[in-house]
Amino acid sequence: MNIRKMIELEAKATGISGFFAAYGSFGVVDGADRDVEKVTVCESGMSAEYEAFTAVCAFDEYENDVISRRDSFTAKRDLALSRYVSRFCLEGGDYEVYSQFSGWQTESLGGWQPLVTGVEISNLGVRTAEGAAPMIALRNRGNGRMLVLHLLPNAQWKISVTKYPLSGKNSVVVIDAGINDKGLNMKVAAGETIDMPRLLLYEAKSALDLDAWKLHAVYDRLWPRRELPVIYNSWLLNFDTIDVDDILRQADCAAELGVELFLIDAGWFGSSGDWSRDIGNWTENRSGGFCGRVKEVSERVRSLGMRFGMWLEPERALTATEAFKSHPEYYKLGSGGNAFLDFANEKARRYITDVALNLIETYQLGFMKFDFNASLAYDDTGDGFYRYMRGVRQFVEAIREKHPDIYITNCASGGYRMELASGACYDSVWPSDNQSPLYGLRIFKDTAKRLPPCHMEKWDVRRFVGEFPDYGRRALIARPLSCNGASWDNVLTVTPRYTHAFLTGGPIGFSTDIAGYPDEEKRALKEHIRRFKKDRDFYMHARMRILYDSEDITAVEYCDASFDRIIVQVFTNIVHQGSVTVYPAADISRVYRCEGREMTGGELNAEGLTLSVRDIDCATVEFIAAR
Repeated sequence: MNIRKMIELEAKATGISGFFAAYGSFGVVDGADRDVEKVTVCESGMSAEYEAFTAVCAFDEYENDVISRRDSFTAKRDLALSRYVSRFCLEGGDYEVYSQFSGWQTESLGGWQPLVTGVEISNLGVRTAEGAAPMIALRNRGNGRMLVLHLLPNAQWKISVTKYPLSGKNSVVVIDAGINDKGLNMKVAAGETIDMPRLLLYEAKSALDLDAWKLHAVYDRLWPRRELPVIYNSWLLNFDTIDVDDILRQADCAAELGVELFLIDAGWFGSSGDWSRDIGNWTENRSGGFCGRVKEVSERVRSLGMRFGMWLEPERALTATEAFKSHPEYYKLGSGGNAFLDFANEKARRYITDVALNLIETYQLGFMKFDFNASLAYDDTGDGFYRYMRGVRQFVEAIREKHPDIYITNCASGGYRMELASGACYDSVWPSDNQSPLYGLRIFKDTAKRLPPCHMEKWDVRRFVGEFPDYGRRALIARPLSCNGASWDNVLTVTPRYTHAFLTGGPIGFSTDIAGYPDEEKRALKEHIRRFKKDRDFYMHARMRILYDSEDITAVEYCDASFDRIIVQVFTNIVHQGSVTVYPAADISRVYRCEGREMTGGELNAEGLTLSVRDIDCATVEFIAAR
């Protein structure tokens, strides 16, 4: 499955326009060259001139043979565009397709299915990963070769993989990827250029992680992280039941542990006793919530050396709110009393930008968390949310222009907005409200197939309770109970070592009563945070591999680009084996030191690393290359 060969097939298999397909008021261009006026093919791409438009396909090549494709459509006259997809053709064969479902507490659930006739995935509305994640992998079941494709959404999107008959009994596999054509009727002015979603492609050998380390390397080049902070978020402390004095108590403890960003979540705004009825009224609640004490909290947090942050849902308002009633022309109507700010409307965009900037300046914010808890399924302008999403990017850029050092978290809203393109706008993502450490690990390792670890926040959400007998010792101890879902309705317990190991790779956070942690655990966390800060430059640029993936055991590897440093973590659930062997990727020409012994990278590759395992725990091993 050679990518260059595949690109050559685009023109040969379906005609000169085989590298794209387009429909609109200009007619149909779909694998036929009868109306083409001029075709230019060069090493970096190709272009096709038609009477009504120009289509351009540009390729860039990155390390590890990752190819980026960027298509654009430029109108020569005013016209309507109802379809444009980037196209790839593969030689015939027996294929299967990997895709991921993404939903509330079912984030990044992936699986393979045979390609019998066709497979199509798309998001369900304006939220870019609602229903499906924008990526696929194809595996030739005959030779095992895999192709991975990631789409970076800039509109509502669709990817389809279809078997097409060629002649007689032969067939070709066609991949179409681009803006979703459902309801698409985009008005394009003469001279205007529409940029299609960027695509990243590469070949893969590992079915465990689809060679996602290649993607992590490209991400680090395109959107290098500025920082990997330690964060506190108030949400799972007590949800929207707010005790200001308790919040201040958490702030004192957070500063002592080494937390750098401290955020108050939903519940600070509006005028009623229920913030969920006040979405859109972004002014401080004087009679409820923090009862007018947000500035006091901000001043305390900043005096402790932390940056202060607030939660905001800029893309939504309720129709019953004053925000909507004052400017209904700024919004698109949805269902259930929801209205959605029209970011394609410049006045609406200026309005919400001013709201955000006013909050930043009033409360001296260094941190914001943007959420989006409802969905708009259809763009009535016919744009497929193309201009809407461009407006959202302009909104974030306007904030950063005024406040370049502000840290912005993108809340995935149940996995619905967790995709690669968010790295261009946001510093990190809150992946899920399900803060179970076991399920959190599952979300993390599956999402790492399409996002780098440095972009995904990891959270400690525990409470230490009770006096439990410690088996084998005549002692009563407090046990940590972890949130096992999106609330405290269910809990489980894991070892502190498991939790501490989990809190690596990306920004780490706390959302609970950390002030109530036992002194021993506070000391352990303070030391863990100290080591994390020392190591975070490594994690900021690390590539991650999945070395072992079963129901009971997950092993991951972090390494730098040159394999100078390798960290292996083996997480367990309930296991029925005493040891596990994993095979780290290493430089076979190097000698590595680990816990007082030496071995070559070749020995690691060939013999593997055997570790003892026990229930619900994590073993961590580090290898340093000898100089």
